[in-house]
Amino acid sequence: MTALLDKTPLGETVRVARIDWTAMSDDEGRRLREFGLIEGCEVTPLHRGSIFSRDPLALTVGRMKVIIRARQAAAIEVEGIASVGGAA
Repeated sequence: MTALLDKTPLGETVRVARIDWTAMSDDEGRRLREFGLIEGCEVTPLHRGSIFSRDPLALTVGRMKVIIRARQAAAIEVEGIASVGGAA
């Protein structure tokens, strides 16, 4: 089952299932790929900009902490990571 990264609970590590590259500019897509944000990578949302806004979103990608816009996170489908023993 997939969900959107902008709706993923903070602190939950998920795997990127699909990215809608057409929903962002070429520069935004290039920047995300430079961060290593591609299909198959694991990310963990850390915190949001403020109580009243979902923008921006800080997350970990590998060993890096990056900040992306909520609009970009809404273009990224994620899936839960199966734990040891096959349970999701």
